[in-house]
Amino acid sequence: MEYIDGISMSQLTDEQKEVVNVELQQHLDVLHGIKSKSIASPSGIVIPPYRVMRQSSKDAWSRLSSETCDYVFCLNDLSQENVIVDPETLKIKAIIDWEYAEFFAAYFDYPFYKRLGPSMALEGERDDVPELLQLLNSESTN
Repeated sequence: MEYIDGISMSQLTDEQKEVVNVELQQHLDVLHGIKSKSIASPSGIVIPPYRVMRQSSKDAWSRLSSETCDYVFCLNDLSQENVIVDPETLKIKAIIDWEYAEFFAAYFDYPFYKRLGPSMALEGERDDVPELLQLLNSESTN
């Protein structure tokens, strides 16, 4: 593991975060441009987003494939704490904590980084865990 000099995005003002969000969206667009026919991590195992893992007792998931759907590379738990920036230039120096990154349906790569807090639905936000579980359970039996 390597130390990256900088501060987390969470320590910035709202105005500074908007600057970082522009660059961050560019990085996410590049990642979402990487496609696969399978829901799985680059190593081939399926690691559902943390918000699913904390609500399910299942610990092994089948690799999911589709001939008709392109899955995109998603971080699945990107929060402001995981974005390290240069406090002077506001340039992103690192995006950390990739343990839940995998090919997944893009609409589940929720932009948690746009607000403070954990990478799961907070009060008043749409909770997509039931939909995620339905997708993972239905396609894993095909």
